[in-house]
Amino acid sequence: MEKQTYKIKNGEITFDEKSIVIKDDAKKQYRTFVFIYMCGILYGVVSILRYQKTGDALLLWLGLAIVIVNIVVLIMASFKSTMSEIQRIDIVSIRLKQKLYNKFLEIKLKDNKIRRVNQINDVYHELKAYIATHFEDKNRVA
Repeated sequence: MEKQTYKIKNGEITFDEKSIVIKDDAKKQYRTFVFIYMCGILYGVVSILRYQKTGDALLLWLGLAIVIVNIVVLIMASFKSTMSEIQRIDIVSIRLKQKLYNKFLEIKLKDNKIRRVNQINDVYHELKAYIATHFEDKNRVA
């Protein structure tokens, strides 16, 4: 099988016989995401500390809600992967999905993490054809 490369909006995806190499800005997006939610946790903690000073119950409950929601979102984010090279033996499933107008490639890995490649609208049909013909286990494609 030859090497096949697809250009996406912010990078490229390269398939070869042993691996998939993804060059995009997923690591930058993930770091930004974590930073924003850590700031949310900090804001919630500050709100709880302000409750101790003022005695306003709204600050306590709002702060607790903000902290809990942000922690849950960060825990959910820990199931995402930003790997740039994925070996084919580590892939459990590979799917092309669409939410509203955004089409993306979702690769589920053996360690139960998901590697998502966004903004593939330009090469969606080519990727769909490639995945259907080059992944022998038809349960991998949806």
